[in-house]
Amino acid sequence: EGNNTAAGLFGNFNGQLRNYYSIHLNGEWDPQTVNTRRTRGGPRTLNPAGQRIFTEISSDDRRSVVFAVSGGVGGFGGRFWEIGTGIEWKPATQVSLSFEPSLERNLNTSQYVTTADDPGATATFGRRYVFADLQQTTLSGSFRINWIFSPRLSLELYAQPLVSSGNYRGYKELARPKSYDFNRYGQNGSTITPVTDSKGVVQEYTVDPTGAGTSTFAVPNLDFSFASLRGNAVLRWEYVTGSTLYLVWTQDRSDFE
Repeated sequence: EGNNTAAGLFGNFNGQLRNYYSIHLNGEWDPQTVNTRRTRGGPRTLNPAGQRIFTEISSDDRRSVVFAVSGGVGGFGGRFWEIGTGIEWKPATQVSLSFEPSLERNLNTSQYVTTADDPGATATFGRRYVFADLQQTTLSGSFRINWIFSPRLSLELYAQPLVSSGNYRGYKELARPKSYDFNRYGQNGSTITPVTDSKGVVQEYTVDPTGAGTSTFAVPNLDFSFASLRGNAVLRWEYVTGSTLYLVWTQDRSDFE
């Protein structure tokens, strides 16, 4: 219907210094576009213009010890940053071990929560589209071991622990279609009241968008924590030229609260 839903300018740069250190830089700039999915089937909204930049520097990969450091920052209606590092050790020509930890923090200022019917919400066609600011922090790491016993026999080990937490704050509703404007609850006469259990933990919030007490509804408390551990081991054996046998072990554990 003539809506520009995606656009952007992207750039990449890769270089190598005389000491064989490598530099990688990439960036992106997006203009304002139209979002047809944020309200999960409701009115269109806008995507604010935004940008991001990411860079990585790594040392001479011919050495027995190679290290790298990276970082990025940006935002598209919210903001985020990430930092990472990595080290690889090659004690022998056929063995390498590496560890790559990273930390990321992201603020999404238009995280969808729920939709509530309300004939009084005439600006958004009888429904209130509820959003929140989601602040998410993620810490992860990757471990790798590669061991080449011979051209026909090799072992690869990989493990990735990850911990992430998210906090929902600043509940609000879309103010009008085809905009990125929101009416924040608790302001301009509206109210938002936490509902706790016997242990004082917030289970949900009661929202009165007008303050008149005639169109209240509940929104859930979606704060979360997530932890996972993924790993695998692959033994590759080419027992006859052109014929290979793989023995694979995998592990995937997670916990969500």
